[in-house]
Amino acid sequence: MTKSGRLIQVLCFSISTIALTTHAHAQGDAIDSAVAHVGVGAGINFYRPSSDDADSSEGVVIAYRWHAFHSGWGPTFGLDWHTTDFHQPVGSADVLLGSIRMRAILAGFGHTKRLGRFTASASVSGGYQFNSLTADSGIGAAFSRTGVSLIGVRVNDSGVVKPEVAVWYDVFRHVGVGVAAAYLFTRPDETITTAAGSQVRHLNADTWELTTGVTFGVWKKKQ
Repeated sequence: MTKSGRLIQVLCFSISTIALTTHAHAQGDAIDSAVAHVGVGAGINFYRPSSDDADSSEGVVIAYRWHAFHSGWGPTFGLDWHTTDFHQPVGSADVLLGSIRMRAILAGFGHTKRLGRFTASASVSGGYQFNSLTADSGIGAAFSRTGVSLIGVRVNDSGVVKPEVAVWYDVFRHVGVGVAAAYLFTRPDETITTAAGSQVRHLNADTWELTTGVTFGVWKKKQ
């Protein structure tokens, strides 16, 4: 899908979300009795790896927001799912290793500050990342040209740390648009097995992440 197509999808989703939330806002007491707010919607992620061995990427994602009605400290939870293409030096050549799919589960702590309709937050979270590699079809041929037969290549799971800052604006009481910036620290091990033996190297999978999106609320009523 092209970037313009992705933007059109997000725009259509945003318009639909605002229409639904405006109708919900008119219901009055049922919504105003909410005491907890989780926002879900759609957004666009931009990943810019810090290593020259990894390629930049972007895509449409499910956006989520742990909404706080007041300023203060609190726990944070999240998921971070993305795929990055990595390159591999083979002999004197730089070849495409393949795509690594990274699925992280995160928990941490952060602080939120409300300023009218604006909400600013900063947090640090950590967790575990499940990694899987889809090797490029040309990697075997690249090793063969050096006189070595490739048997297999894999990437281990890894820990991950994610500091993040975000700013949200409440368009309506239960509709928010926002932008978040984060940095992911993660260093999985790559194991390449050839006829000559196994070689392990640490992949620098650290990534700058920018996310922008729109969310609408799912509410928990007072007991």
